[in-house]
Amino acid sequence: MYETREFKGYFQSREVVEVDGVVSIVNDWRFYLCGFAADSARILLYDKTTEQVPIDADNRIFVAGKWFSQSHWDH
Repeated sequence: MYETREFKGYFQSREVVEVDGVVSIVNDWRFYLCGFAADSARILLYDKTTEQVPIDADNRIFVAGKWFSQSHWDH
C-alpha cells in the first residue's frame, strides 16, 4: 500500500506494508520526478502539475530550499 501527502506543494509517497497486523514503512517519503534534462528534473506537484528543479552531479534535487539525495526521490 502507498501513502501520499503534500509537502510544501509537492507530491510525496511512501510504501507501507502490513503483515499480521504489524505496519512497517518500507521507505521514507519520496518525491516523484517525471523527467530529466542536463541539470534539472521535472518534479510532480500535489496539484498534478510539474515544476523544473535543479539536479546536481550527485543526483541531488533542490526542493523548497534544500538539497535531497536520490534516496528521497523516485522516477
